[in-house]
Amino acid sequence: MQVVLVMFRADGERRSFSIVRDMTVVGRREDCDLRIPLGEVSRKHCRIIKDAETIRLEDLGSSNGTFHNSERVREAVLAAGDTVQIGPVTFMVQIDGVPADDEMQPATGEAPAAAVPDTDDDFLGSDEPAPAAAGEAAAPAPTDDINFDAVSEKDDPEASGELDFDFDEEPSSNDRPA
Repeated sequence: MQVVLVMFRADGERRSFSIVRDMTVVGRREDCDLRIPLGEVSRKHCRIIKDAETIRLEDLGSSNGTFHNSERVREAVLAAGDTVQIGPVTFMVQIDGVPADDEMQPATGEAPAAAVPDTDDDFLGSDEPAPAAAGEAAAPAPTDDINFDAVSEKDDPEASGELDFDFDEEPSSNDRPA
């Protein structure tokens, strides 16, 4: 079973990350299989487990939660077309080529289109987060102020195959020397 996490950047560019291991740990630590070095992402945030015919998502006690289809979860079974949000990063799950690349749309962190009044033609919708279900925390709205790429070490024969993100962002006032 081929599992791919597809992320859409703010500029609409798509990045795909193949899940090749039976267990993939996602977080901001250097030793994570899929590394997202953002403060909103826990050191070991969640993991994706591929069993015979199922793909499971498990939160690893993250501070800000792991979201499956805009709902905060501790554990969930993933299906083709589902979304997974880790910090401000949202991925769409593609399994064995489903949904097809030309059918995939950027995730907006909002309720499905059928539940949102049709007020304009802006496919990104508003910046308001999706309403939370009773007793559940709402998924934080995805941001578009950070541009990042995953970097694979596939060209390095001694590389572990882990994925990492590079960032193109303006330094904050906290990043400047005193």
